[in-house]
Amino acid sequence: MPKIITIAHQKGGVGKSTLAINLAHYFGRNVRTALTDTDPQGSTMQLQGMTQGIDIVPYNKDTFEKDYDVIFVDTPPYLMNNMKPIFMQSDLVIIPTKAGVPDIMAIRATVELVKEAQNEKKDLKAVIVLNMVKPRANITDQAKEQLKEYDLPILSEVGDRVAYTNTFLTGGVHSGSDEMAKKEIEELTKSILELL
Repeated sequence: MPKIITIAHQKGGVGKSTLAINLAHYFGRNVRTALTDTDPQGSTMQLQGMTQGIDIVPYNKDTFEKDYDVIFVDTPPYLMNNMKPIFMQSDLVIIPTKAGVPDIMAIRATVELVKEAQNEKKDLKAVIVLNMVKPRANITDQAKEQLKEYDLPILSEVGDRVAYTNTFLTGGVHSGSDEMAKKEIEELTKSILELL
């Protein structure tokens, strides 16, 4: 059975797809990795056949039975009816959020749904990742303070870097030249592996 890592937040524009693709590319360097998308609009699915090192697979009832080591699940910018069942099938839920007040406020419903799933599936892990962090911003410390109320670990900080979107089709940030982006994804990956 593959490890299932779901990236979820009910708000759009927090970098879910970008994070999912870059993590999938990094994992895909060492293990059989797939990426799927539960969003009916299927923006991630449009990359099918265009990426190297990872498979983009359709989301359906057989997705989690496929022969992969890791499957990343990208989710839409809203909470769907089938979100809790997806969480129940997951090993880890990553909730990326920007450091802004509206993003942190919007995280509440996602966290509540994850905790509901954790009540039934005790080994389900969940973490927050501060994503698209602006350099030298005081707001990051304020965001961390606000996020304490959700009682989930903040796993990592990922910067707001052009490299994350410029390397979608070419193997993620490790195919580019931004050393800080590479380091951020490496550190996040190590933290994920420790949890799994």
